[in-house]
Amino acid sequence: MDINAHLPNLLIVDDEVGPRESLRMILKPHYSVHCAEDGESALRILKETPMDVITLDLKMPGMSGIETLKRIRLIDPDVMVIIITGFGTLQSAVEAIRHAAFDFIAKPFNVNEVISIVERAVERRRFQIKAKSLLRQSFGRSLTSSAPKSNDPSLPNGQDLPPFPQKDFNGSNHQTCLEFSKVLSFTLEEKDPYTSGHSERVCCYSDLISRKISLAPTERNELQIASYLHDIGKIGISNRFINKKGALKATDWAVIKQHTRKALDLLAPLNLSLSILSYIEHHHEHFDGSGYPEGLKGNQIPLGARIIAVSDSYDSMTSNRPYRKPLSQEEARKELLKWAGKQFDPKLVSAFLFSLEERRENVQERVPLKMSSVSRWSSVLF
Repeated sequence: MDINAHLPNLLIVDDEVGPRESLRMILKPHYSVHCAEDGESALRILKETPMDVITLDLKMPGMSGIETLKRIRLIDPDVMVIIITGFGTLQSAVEAIRHAAFDFIAKPFNVNEVISIVERAVERRRFQIKAKSLLRQSFGRSLTSSAPKSNDPSLPNGQDLPPFPQKDFNGSNHQTCLEFSKVLSFTLEEKDPYTSGHSERVCCYSDLISRKISLAPTERNELQIASYLHDIGKIGISNRFINKKGALKATDWAVIKQHTRKALDLLAPLNLSLSILSYIEHHHEHFDGSGYPEGLKGNQIPLGARIIAVSDSYDSMTSNRPYRKPLSQEEARKELLKWAGKQFDPKLVSAFLFSLEERRENVQERVPLKMSSVSRWSSVLF
């Protein structure tokens, strides 16, 4: 019997024997390790043996690391790729990250860092598989088909997964879609105490705003779904960047900024409305045009995305983080006012703060205090 049969598969791609062997020795106790000395060999191995994680050196003779990465994505869009980078190739690492690399390891290797990054990659691979399994299970069923049983191991905490409706989001269809969205958000948040409940609270805050500005029922429905799913793209992002202490480097931002586009790729099978997808994609745009992914400004930013931006930031500020304590509600209000007209739509900030004042006595009943947040707040929010 092969003792490595149940270990995650890991492929090391490096033309230099020294680094390749160093990584193999570090990782072989915990993984089924395969090695390739160039891009062509790596692609041949990947076609024959599915991999969970690939470590990829960027500076190789023949096929470059970037070209190898592009071709890896054609074979397996979901495999976790960790870039190996040496001095002078940091810019190349940033480019690789834009092609959906998960993380990067700098030479010379730090053993503990290597082990930690690979472990996180494997864990994220499992999360991604679980989320896509949920999507496939739902997408393959009609509205009359039964949901998976509660003992289905692919579902978080034994929850039933409702079939996803392939019709307009109104009436009972909206409720089914909303429940499905909750399950997906719980899949992302269940493993991290700092993420638990974030999407639910963002949905509650967004609904406060949508009621205050008298948003139409259909738009409110779509906003609720988008609020639950706004961070789903972080399934493909390493927590090393999301929960990082201190200032973020260019490579950190390059990784983090991928999550809105990753969300669209993940949600593609669901045929969600263009409005929902636009809210998710653009909830990190800034009112003054300094946000991402497209630098939209003012009313160019979809209204739902502008609402989520306010809700997301407020919940992040008032929730505990690994690197800081939560702000008080009064401090968070001051921050929203400070950045109104720059990061946030000032009219929506006013509507939100007015709603909080109106509902000071009962808002805590609507938003469970035991839950905490995943999102970062700052002058450039992610």
